Amino acid sequence: MKNNLELKWEELKIPYTNTGITFSTTDEIKADESIIDQENALATLEFGLQLGAKGYNMYISGSDQKTIFDYVLGRLKDKATKRNVPPDMCYIYNFENPSTPKVIWMQPGDGIRFKNDMKEFKQFLINELKDRLDTLEAEKKRQKLITELDEKKEEALAELKTYAKDMGFQVKMAEEGLGFIPLTLEGKPLSMDAYEKLDDADKHTIEEVIDQLSEFSEEVLKKVRDIEKLYSQYMDDIDETIVLNEVGYYMKYLKDTYGSYDEVSQYLDDIANDILEDVSIFAGNSNSEGQDIKGLLPWLGNSGVSEKVNHYSINVLVDNGGLKGAPIITSRDLSQGHLVGKIRIDTEVTTSHTDFNQISAGMLHQANGGYLLLYVKDLLDYPGSFDLIRRTLKTGEVNIESMGGGNNTNTIGITPQPIPVDFKVILVGDYEIYHLLTEMDLSFKDLFKINIDFKDTITSGEVAIMNIASQIKSLCNKEDLPPVSCDGILQLVEYSHRLAESQEKMSANLQPIMDLVREASVFAQGTITKDNIIQARRMKMLFKDTLQKNIEEKYAKNIFLVDVMGKKVGQINGLAVYSVGDFSFGRPVRITATTYRGKSGVVDIEGAVGLSGSIHSKGVQIITGFLGNHFAQNYPLSLCGKICFEQSYGGVDGDSASSAELYAILSSLSEVPLRQGIAVTGSINQYGQIQPVGGINDKIEGFYRVCKQKGLTGKQGVMIPDQNKGDLVLDEEVIKAVEQGKFHIYAITSFREGIEVLTGVPAAQVEERVAHKLKIYSVDSPEKLSRLKKQKVKKSK
Repeated sequence: MKNNLELKWEELKIPYTNTGITFSTTDEIKADESIIDQENALATLEFGLQLGAKGYNMYISGSDQKTIFDYVLGRLKDKATKRNVPPDMCYIYNFENPSTPKVIWMQPGDGIRFKNDMKEFKQFLINELKDRLDTLEAEKKRQKLITELDEKKEEALAELKTYAKDMGFQVKMAEEGLGFIPLTLEGKPLSMDAYEKLDDADKHTIEEVIDQLSEFSEEVLKKVRDIEKLYSQYMDDIDETIVLNEVGYYMKYLKDTYGSYDEVSQYLDDIANDILEDVSIFAGNSNSEGQDIKGLLPWLGNSGVSEKVNHYSINVLVDNGGLKGAPIITSRDLSQGHLVGKIRIDTEVTTSHTDFNQISAGMLHQANGGYLLLYVKDLLDYPGSFDLIRRTLKTGEVNIESMGGGNNTNTIGITPQPIPVDFKVILVGDYEIYHLLTEMDLSFKDLFKINIDFKDTITSGEVAIMNIASQIKSLCNKEDLPPVSCDGILQLVEYSHRLAESQEKMSANLQPIMDLVREASVFAQGTITKDNIIQARRMKMLFKDTLQKNIEEKYAKNIFLVDVMGKKVGQINGLAVYSVGDFSFGRPVRITATTYRGKSGVVDIEGAVGLSGSIHSKGVQIITGFLGNHFAQNYPLSLCGKICFEQSYGGVDGDSASSAELYAILSSLSEVPLRQGIAVTGSINQYGQIQPVGGINDKIEGFYRVCKQKGLTGKQGVMIPDQNKGDLVLDEEVIKAVEQGKFHIYAITSFREGIEVLTGVPAAQVEERVAHKLKIYSVDSPEKLSRLKKQKVKKSK
């Protein structure tokens, strides 16, 4: 059947043939990764990158997120080199409040230099200072003090002995202390037996003298203790003097180098005071037994030199010494610890211990003064991570999270103060996610004031083709792939048109094309040709073909009931698209309609049992609106119609089958049969106009495959909306079948054109029969009903 609605085979493919492209392979052209036909998006991007005010973060949406991401990254690298390098971020020990480490900011590179200098200073305190305290000169000074101390102690003891002798007593030195023995007239010690023979008065006199001697001895011993204390201080002064001299050398260097930082200067003063308060530790006078215990039980802490000088470390949280401009931070790992940093905790038995040296930076610290570029889907893969970024943008501060775990009964921890940061966040994702975020979070638009939407398609033409070729050349250079021939590029362009479902537009998503180039390189012999591209596409289609063949077998065995020949009343083949992963394919679906007198109107059986989506249900309601508007102006619409997608047990949505459903209803009412060899797609409005739908190529090819499998008769085909003509980029086999008259494609604008293609009967005749049937349904009087039934209408041939 040929008519003016039927499309010619030339209309089923990309309309251009002479592109004006003259190169043989991509080796002859220049590599270029610029983006074309996105002028508005690129202008907005440049504008957004210039804005540094708070809230002007950016959300960029588009189908080719990788190309967008890479392009934005390139622009950021160019912008970043023109900006100042942010300062280094360091943590130091807080001598006043050890649980709250201090943050200091230093010029780029100074953080690492300061850390290394302090490391050298620490090694000196641990390994060399004790040796400086043990020099021969220091030992001579200590020995001289010891000798003087012994002499003074001997002098004090001699004084005691002389005083005792004058009192007639001898001083006895014993482990338990000093004793006093009375002397005889001959100057010899009085024996115990002689003492017992003395009378009570003599004994009393001796005891009184001993009491006097004891009091005098206490004064002497106090004098000795004071001398020892004084000389102990002299000994400490020797150590302190050496420490002051040795440490002072380092302190002078450190202050001369870093004294311009007020916080560092104060920190160095704190270290000097800390050292002088515990000089004995550096002299090696700590309790060895206690050190042995702590070596066996490290969770008890360590008060030795190593533990003390650990406070003198510098934790460089962010080192920007190697940057040439502002930082650009990006990652696919967007866990909370990776974003905001961690505080590592060492756990032993029942105690967890950490200090400021265990703090590590997160991406939000590293991005300070620069940019944070992320994929939105990566961010949403980690619950809570988006909230962390949002909170940081609101407060301008990063709170580092503790990463301890377990059921510890005691935690010796730290609480770092929030660190102020300032950076621009750029998110790349889907427009649907952007819409969802703006609906769920009222503050999102205030934080991301710049929204950029890259178009999903680009206008075809020589410029666009050359741009794609240049980008493919860049891919081949980067991944060491063979060059692509000119006919190979055109084959890829055709594939891009297919992805865009347009003869005038190409897909803006270049990733499937790049993947196809990679896959075609497997078959290439020096150059990737058109045939290699076709081979690669066939390989990609193997999985899809397997699924399609499984479905086709069900049609062949009549497991899926579908007719592609003959005519039936109230039955039509609709077209559906199924998606599995990255693949989609079309298949016919039998739609049936029954009608009878009633008040419920057109009822969607899928909707009645909860299998219909809202858009499909809307389409069914439109059918009722059309019937009422078109046929029930002079009498009430009294109709009960049932529409069913046969052998459909999953959800049904979309309105692309609404025109097919209407044709089935009209066929049932008019009792005019519909051609089963013509499948239908297209939505309809309440005025009977046919509207465009998506997935048009898959739908046509899906029905063609079923017809081919059941046997092509030359009378089969598909009826599509006229507006979809420009979306046709069909498989060569289908185009060849149309050229040979084995398959037909009709493009229509109204239901009248469609009903004539499907029935072969003038639309007016079908409408007359429908109107007559609806009049019969509308009457209540038996007499009037009998009269109407006797009226004749034109019968279809």
